[in-house]
This record gives sequence, C-alpha cells and structure tokens, in this order.
Amino acid sequence: MRVLIRARVYPTESMEKVKAAIENLFSCLEYEVEERGEERYLTAIGKGKECLEKLHLRLREQRILDAARGVMLSSLQGNKVSFHLNKQAAFAGYVNFSKESPLGAIEVEIEDEEVASIVDWLAPRTIEGREV
Repeated sequence: MRVLIRARVYPTESMEKVKAAIENLFSCLEYEVEERGEERYLTAIGKGKECLEKLHLRLREQRILDAARGVMLSSLQGNKVSFHLNKQAAFAGYVNFSKESPLGAIEVEIEDEEVASIVDWLAPRTIEGREV
C-alpha cells in the first residue's frame, strides 16, 4: 500500500505547521518539498497500513465513520481512493473532509490492490452508530 499526501504551502504559512497538520493525522512518512515557480508544495509518502492508524483512530473519536465512508467510496477508482482534508482542522487534530479551504486542502491518495478493504478498515459500515 502507498499513501501520497500533498499540500500547498502558501507564503503566509509555515512549512513546519503544514507538516504538523499532516502528522496529526498520518505517520511513517517521508517528506519532500516541491517548488513550482512561486508555489511550494509539501509532499509526504508512506507505505503500509500503519501510516493510516492516526486517521483510523480520529475517525472513531470524532464519530464520523459514515461521512468518511461516503467520501471515500465516492472517490474510489480502480485501486485508488482520494480525498481532501481541511488543513486548518488537521492542524488542530481533527478530520474535516473539504476540498475548499482558504489555505487550500491536504490532498490524500491511497493506492492498494485491495483498496476497498482499506476503506472498510478505515471507515466500516455502521448500524445505529456501531461498526458492522
């Protein structure tokens, strides 16, 4: 399994704070900075399910499994699932699925031959708020 995370770092933002936002929800990552003209991007790459354990825990703490499952299943294509997270919420340690944000979003792409089972692990079906 491969996890690719990318976030634009705006001139008004600290690279370290954007990295901290990512690390609040993901772990086991290797980072690189991309410069595209005036724009800077922080890219993080992880391998293995352990990279997603913080996200797994946060989804349960926030009790947003159904919402997370809906977002992930709607973007499932082949062996990839992708979604966007609010950067400011991530910095505070919260999961908020959002493409639109004043400071841009954290783009997440998970690739695996069994990506549907990863989605089931991250955000399983629920009945009356309980995992099935």
